[in-house]
Amino acid sequence: MEVEVLSPEPDQDYQQPRVRLTHVRALGLVGTVLALLTMGAAFGIGFLFFFGKTLLSAAVVWLAWPLVFTPAFTEWVFGAPRPIFWKLFLLFVVAGAVAKLLRIRK
Repeated sequence: MEVEVLSPEPDQDYQQPRVRLTHVRALGLVGTVLALLTMGAAFGIGFLFFFGKTLLSAAVVWLAWPLVFTPAFTEWVFGAPRPIFWKLFLLFVVAGAVAKLLRIRK
C-alpha cells in the first residue's frame, strides 16, 4: 500500500492536502466472504454470551421433554408431536425477563 499526498484543488475553500491510498483494491469475493464469516462469528459469540444460560436451559428441556410428557400433551402444547426448540427458547427468555422484573431487591 502506498500513500500519495495530493495538492489541494484550486476551487476548494480550504488549503489542506488530501491523502489518497493507491494500490488498494476492493476486497474481492474471498475477502468479502471472510469479512462476513468474521461478522457472523462475532454475532454468534455475542449471542452466546447474552443468551448462553437460556440456550442451555432450553436445550435441556427440549431433550428431557419426551421423557416426561406424552406426544398427545406435547401436540396440544406445541402443535407438534415433538417440542419445538425456538418456542422453548422464547418461553425461557420471557420467563427470565419476568423473573428479573419481579425480583425483590433488599
